[in-house]
Order: sequence, then structure tokens, then C-alpha cells
Amino acid sequence: MFKVYCLSYNNEERRKSMECRFNTLNLNYFIYEGVSYSDNRIICEKEKRVWSCMYGHLDMIKMFCDDETTQFGIFCEDDILIRSNFNENINNIINDFIVLDLDVLLLGYLVTFKINKNINGFSLKSGSDKLTNNKYSYHNFEDYVWGTQMYMLSKSSAKKLLEKYNNNYALKTINDNTLTPFSADWTITKDGNRALIYPCLAVETGAGHYSDDCPHGKFHKRCHEIQYEENEFI
Repeated sequence: MFKVYCLSYNNEERRKSMECRFNTLNLNYFIYEGVSYSDNRIICEKEKRVWSCMYGHLDMIKMFCDDETTQFGIFCEDDILIRSNFNENINNIINDFIVLDLDVLLLGYLVTFKINKNINGFSLKSGSDKLTNNKYSYHNFEDYVWGTQMYMLSKSSAKKLLEKYNNNYALKTINDNTLTPFSADWTITKDGNRALIYPCLAVETGAGHYSDDCPHGKFHKRCHEIQYEENEFI
């Protein structure tokens, strides 16, 4: 029913770690080596890292669309820990995805607090009263929620993303700052009928390549500390 696609660019250690996790969980997966900065699609030098990541995600989404054996695609990056009961619950989560008529579901994300329905901007997703699975809750989220650590797409929503965020769109963003940036965080996780799951199924490892005084690094570290649960992830 589903396949996991993992983006791992030029980092053998991370790749091997993800292979170990996927094999331990007995998942159907594919690890994609990503898009080199020398790829002829990357013509915006100052955004080459962001474009490389975006095209990496789009390439994986294209692989999913071309695979007629799977109905749902789960996409992730190579710096995550995965909840150890992932395989036990994913089919129920897919059923919830269908009932809620979602386009994209964030299975991992960057949030520095515990989520509940009383927190502004994270109300329960409409239709949640129809769900019989009470292990997880599904919430709306604001645009400031970032992260493509792990997310799920339906085939139809994947095709829409490929049609919208193509090479022509990328080129237009160079000279038109009114367009949504050609970046996975700004596009793939924000389009369509969206939700996030709580508790999350994936968290960053917490081993980011940031200096101790880097605000960006402190933010990622805080997200890990809040969402990580000892003995619940591998």
C-alpha cells in the first residue's frame, strides 16, 4: 500500500543509519542519493542548496507517481529517528488519512511544544470525530510550522505537486519574489488539505551541524528535546 522514500545526499554514514532503521522496521523503502549542485536544473547559485533539496524531494515524488504498485508515498530525510511502533500503526494512519481526505500529512515536524487541541492554530482536523483510532490525533497547523523530516502524500496530491512546482516555476521565482519560494518547506508540506499527526512518528536525531551559539541550531535541538521520547524511537 505504501513505500518510503528517503533523501540522503552525499552522506554515507547517515545513509547506512537509515538503512538500518528501515530494515529493523521491515519497511519497503528506497534511498535516493539526491541532486548534485552541478545538476543542470540548478541555475540559481545562491539557492543551490535549497534547490538541490527541493528537486530531491520532487524526484522522489516522481518515482512514487510512476510506481503503480503503491497508493501512498512516505517521504523523509536522512537525519531522523523513527517511532519503533511505526509498522504497527501506519495502516490505521493511512485509513485516517483517507477518512480525513488529506493531501499531505506531516509525520515529523519542527515544533517546540507539545500539541493539543487547545493550542491556537492546532485545532483538531475536521472529520476527526469519524475516526476510530485514538492513538493519534490530527491537527491543523500554521504556515510557520516547518520540516520535511517525514510526510505522507496520496497519489493524486503528489501529481498536483509535480504539475505545479516544475522547472518553469523554479525559474520564475528567481525574478518574482511574490511567488512562494522554490523550497520543500514552503511548498510540499503547505499545499492542499494538510494536517500533522500527534504524537509524531519521526524526530530529528538532534545531531545537527550547527555551532553552539547558532539560533537555528538551538531551535532544532529544542524541537528534538520536546518531541523525542526515550525508548520510543530507533
